Amino acid sequence: MVEADSTKLSDRIAEANKVIAERARELFQTSGDNFEEEQALDTAICVLHALHGTLRSRSIAIQSTHRDHKTA
Repeated sequence: MVEADSTKLSDRIAEANKVIAERARELFQTSGDNFEEEQALDTAICVLHALHGTLRSRSIAIQSTHRDHKTA
């Protein structure tokens, strides 16, 4: 997943989560051996969660830096 505009990254993550959830629901309703795809979806969700956490941490650090500069 690549997004040059960091302001759009959070929206892209949300959209990817939505698409993955929709596909997981489809797989749940179908019969057959979907183990590999289910694992891939689980992995993708974990990666997106980690990426979102990284963005949140970076945002908190940036806000903290701005506050520090204002009070200095």
